[in-house]
Amino acid sequence: MIRSVRLVCAECGSEFVPEGGVLYYKDNYINNTVKEAKFICPACIKKWHEKWQIKNAGFNEVDYVMTVTIELEDGTVYEDLDCTPMDGYVVAGVDIPPEAQKKLYEFYHEWDLKRKHDVLKYCTFKDEFMRTSFSCETYGGEKYEDVAFRVNIKGVMETAVPVPDYILKQIIDAYSIYELQNRE
Repeated sequence: MIRSVRLVCAECGSEFVPEGGVLYYKDNYINNTVKEAKFICPACIKKWHEKWQIKNAGFNEVDYVMTVTIELEDGTVYEDLDCTPMDGYVVAGVDIPPEAQKKLYEFYHEWDLKRKHDVLKYCTFKDEFMRTSFSCETYGGEKYEDVAFRVNIKGVMETAVPVPDYILKQIIDAYSIYELQNRE
């Protein structure tokens, strides 16, 4: 038996015909049949895309939970949405068009670079006879190659060349882990 379905938009309530061979619907894993699907008309999809013009976004991470506050061009603000950046997109707790997810990722990438600017990207140690040295680089691009160091009687690390304290602190942490690994 052949049946027909009238497509009614779940947003505005109007009947519609899909454009360009694409039918939009709200994803719901509880739905078991086509009858339960919430279809969206092309006009509402267009409004949705127009609404999601991102003006600004601020990210925050606490205890491995990342949130974003999004300000749209129309003045709408979405505060503290759970989000996950991946593969050039930021997926958030609300429906956002893919183009806006990409734009959101640009804000995320800029924020991530700023927060990691002074953080070590890598750090390696080299033990030679009567000499221990390290090489490291921060995400901000600061590099130190083959810097000799020693830990004095007071437990303070002394380096052959001046190294900023924020890097030295990370080197000390990394070196204590390095020593623990080498003891085993």
